[in-house]
Amino acid sequence: MSRRVLWGSILVILTVVLTCLLNAPATWLGRIVSEHSRARLLYPSGTLWDGSAILAMGDGRSARALPGRIAWRLQWKEVLRGDLVVDFRHPSMERAVRVRYDGRSVNLNQGQAMWPAAMLEILGAPFNTISPGGLLLIRWGDCRFDEAGFEGSVQVDWNNAQSALSPVVPLGDFRVVLNANEGTGSAKLMTLKGPLLMQGEGRMERGQARFSGTADAEPEMRARLNSLIGVLGPRSGDKVLLNWEYPT
Repeated sequence: MSRRVLWGSILVILTVVLTCLLNAPATWLGRIVSEHSRARLLYPSGTLWDGSAILAMGDGRSARALPGRIAWRLQWKEVLRGDLVVDFRHPSMERAVRVRYDGRSVNLNQGQAMWPAAMLEILGAPFNTISPGGLLLIRWGDCRFDEAGFEGSVQVDWNNAQSALSPVVPLGDFRVVLNANEGTGSAKLMTLKGPLLMQGEGRMERGQARFSGTADAEPEMRARLNSLIGVLGPRSGDKVLLNWEYPT
């Protein structure tokens, strides 16, 4: 009888534990995300395995929320095969993005998203000063994150760029292309069109990103863009030197 009671108690305990895990609140994921990244999950609902929240990105002092709710769902079939796989959906993305953890690395499948350019403010100066407007079209290939660092490619187009410091609208369209392998990466900034002319190159290594380049304006627009360009960096003749450094 005592053995039956013991096994019965164990079964009850396992059932309770499993039930708790399956119904773990989405707030648990919010804590995990905030402890390991600059992202924040606001107003979470659902469970740790199938839920949604508002995604916000911050610099430790303030955060900016992305419009719409991001939803996630654990793929149990993949878990049974030995991988932790979660699909993420958001109105800004044309399709779900799948994130896979195999015990050694985190892998992200290719996709694209469109964010308001105001999200650039999370990078700090000078973006939090110029109050950017417009749209960011973000495209990425298959990416991998492991102990060696980040590997993959990302392209960010800032379309219909605007700033609260400038009456000129739009300022132009700009593109940044990032390629990285084992934690070391390179970035290139180029102007696609518009009166504001920016170009430069950057380097990412050991969690630190450094960028250097120049900003100028078309000759007939220099007077109207003078105050905005002056915020971007120190002057060198008609141009401004772009020297930005960010922890990643």
